Amino acid sequence: MASNSANNLPVAGEGAGDRALGSQERRLRRPRRQSAQVAEQSEAPDTVLAARWRGAYGAAGMVGTYRKIMEDKVSLRPSFFTWVDGSRMHFFAVFDGHGGPEVSALCRDHMHAILADELARAAADYRKESQQDEEAEDRAWKAALTRSFARADELGASGVPQGTIGGSTAMVALLVHGRIIVANCGDSRAVLCRAGRAVPLSQDHRLDRQEEMARVTSAGGAVFNYGGLLRVQGILAKTRALGHTLLKPEVICEPEITITARSEDDDFMILASDGLWDVMSNQVACSATWKCLEDKSTNAGTVVGREEEVQCIRAAFHLTNLAFRMHSRDDICVVVIDMKMRG
Repeated sequence: MASNSANNLPVAGEGAGDRALGSQERRLRRPRRQSAQVAEQSEAPDTVLAARWRGAYGAAGMVGTYRKIMEDKVSLRPSFFTWVDGSRMHFFAVFDGHGGPEVSALCRDHMHAILADELARAAADYRKESQQDEEAEDRAWKAALTRSFARADELGASGVPQGTIGGSTAMVALLVHGRIIVANCGDSRAVLCRAGRAVPLSQDHRLDRQEEMARVTSAGGAVFNYGGLLRVQGILAKTRALGHTLLKPEVICEPEITITARSEDDDFMILASDGLWDVMSNQVACSATWKCLEDKSTNAGTVVGREEEVQCIRAAFHLTNLAFRMHSRDDICVVVIDMKMRG
């Protein structure tokens, strides 16, 4: 049976490197700092922006039954960058490795730093815009994310042993002053629960998408069907990923980016690898998460930390366990971001 493994999850509120949680333990260790609540603040003294993000988050993972090591990684980096207007940007990401954990681990450790560097460049360009409106801001963010994925792709390729095929999906979600920015490369997925309904914020990059099939074949790629699953060159089931060299130009690293305006009806967001989504619909995942976040019952000895943070971690663990019971055999990692204060 697969063991729960959140072996790459940082404590909520910490921007430092990921801390390990024992792969055989179902309880979570006491965090050093318990600051899951993150506020949008201006850099100017005694000034606080009217818009705040008050929420909590948690993550969990499970090693697939046919794998020896966990290839899925997550990175949780609140307040990793300050935008030009003083708004804090919050970074959450899922990286689903394949062919080994090398690329996903590199993305976990470096993607936020690469993106912060590119956002600084984008901020400088944005300041030069004659009209600093929302459209110009969106262009700046999309350009920074696209450049970051290209740099992460090169970094990932450097970590893959020569002559082998390895890589990683990348699902990056940013929260900043009333908007949700999602950049996706691969078949991990971001889903927003809004007023109880599942709202997909990304589309999977697989060959069952007509435009992805057309792009791969026009690039000279051969597609084979193995056991009902279409694969690029008979190898990779996804059409976009980071770290590949042998499958270029068919497999690309360009992310699809969506920007969604926040609503008071937003409940929470789920980021997860395909180990969850292969067996569970968006709505089932949202309904299961909702029940966990609304459950006020205590479970002493299971989790220690802020109540809101605890509920998110419980919800993430519940989704991984539910996916396993629904016969998922792949690695599973789940991030739950609660957009509301419950209590």
